[in-house]
Amino acid sequence: MTLRFRDKLGLRIQHMAGWMTFPFWGTTIIGLLHIVGRYKVSELREIRRHFRTLQKSNPGPILVCSNHLTKIDSVILNWSLASVWSYMRSFKIFSWNLPERANFYHNYLTRSLCYLASCIPIDRGGSRDAVKRSLDKAIYLLKKGHMVTIFPEGGRSRSGRLNKEQFTYGVGQLVKKVKDCNVLCIYMRGHNQDSYSSIPHRGARFHLRMELIKPDSVHSGLRATRDVANQIFDQLTLMEQAYFASAGQ
Repeated sequence: MTLRFRDKLGLRIQHMAGWMTFPFWGTTIIGLLHIVGRYKVSELREIRRHFRTLQKSNPGPILVCSNHLTKIDSVILNWSLASVWSYMRSFKIFSWNLPERANFYHNYLTRSLCYLASCIPIDRGGSRDAVKRSLDKAIYLLKKGHMVTIFPEGGRSRSGRLNKEQFTYGVGQLVKKVKDCNVLCIYMRGHNQDSYSSIPHRGARFHLRMELIKPDSVHSGLRATRDVANQIFDQLTLMEQAYFASAGQ
């Protein structure tokens, strides 16, 4: 990883700006989720308590890997894992994410909000150097103790289920480059979310399952990357199966 000093400094400034302004934009977003979306997270207190337990008992970098169904999945995830006060005490646990630039950077308001909300834009299908630079930033942040969220499927699942063919091996490469990297696998969906959408249906009640794993491989090179990625996919698949089994589908 060869991240320039200006990039490192830019990330530090972005992190500080987000933390200092979080009481304003963070509470506004949560208010919109409650009032406009009428969203709820089932067993929210238990989820946050479980996350704190996992975090304390597993020191080291944490990469969040989740299924992907809507454009605001990362917002729902951060809302679910900790309270405003927890984030103010330690903003490093407010997970960075890598949204598609084309989805959120088309106007000044969303671009500014993404900046404050710890986003690193990525141009999927863009130049190899540009994508690598975004991933290098994520690796740097993980090594510095920040949480980072990535959706290994790349885009929203068109079928509403995890898609092995859509799953990328890049997540395995990311884990291999960060020593002692923990992977927090999260399966989340609204109770009435049958397929993908831009935003969840109004009144959605979100169910969230999480398991922390530490994937590793006896192989090296590309085989190790694929092995680690497959371990993450297999864990998410088990969680998806458990979700639908409990939902009676």
